[in-house]
Amino acid sequence: MKRIATFRDYLGELTVTYKRTEKFIKKIGSSQDAAEFMRPYFEQCMDHQEEFKVLHLNNSNQVVNIHHVSSGSDVGTVVDVKAVVRNILHINTKSAILIHNHPSGGTKFSQSDIDLTRKIKEACLLFDIVVLDSLIITRETYRSMADEGVI
Repeated sequence: MKRIATFRDYLGELTVTYKRTEKFIKKIGSSQDAAEFMRPYFEQCMDHQEEFKVLHLNNSNQVVNIHHVSSGSDVGTVVDVKAVVRNILHINTKSAILIHNHPSGGTKFSQSDIDLTRKIKEACLLFDIVVLDSLIITRETYRSMADEGVI
């Protein structure tokens, strides 16, 4: 019986490598630094769509990576805690700042915002990763859970 060749017969070992194309040199020293640094990354969605991103920092609090986690509607977005933690582990950073926008322009923390932040923070602690802050940003201002003692 004659065997038919498949794609696997011609494919050797395949390796995928991630290479950062953008070098960040910004050091984050405060919630204001984080909000100002991240605001341009929300420019396209700021007024009409909620997005959730994670800012990855090295031991010197310099930006290593920005992870776009999810996009939603004008009133919310869905965030997978496992995916957030998995990405932080993959990037191999020891601290992170959680950031999302409120298209309404309001900066009040919802109970969902607080619960999600605490859940991610607790999950990260299992791997010795520190969630430094969780921010809500709008076009004009921001609000920090760390500054207000919420987390």
